[in-house]
Amino acid sequence: MEELENTVKSRLHHGSNSLDLTIPSEVVKTFKINPGDVFRLVAKTEKNSVILQYERVYSAKSG
Repeated sequence: MEELENTVKSRLHHGSNSLDLTIPSEVVKTFKINPGDVFRLVAKTEKNSVILQYERVYSAKSG
């Protein structure tokens, strides 16, 4: 299983209370992530950390 590690910053999503996290280009290219792909999010706490786990559940066709 391939694994990459990056650091990302949360940003305000204009017009809502949501925050955006950017998927780094290296991850996009390596795992062939396309606009329109759908991910399931599981958020949990472990010790003093928040863990966000995303799983792609639908892969959109590329451009």
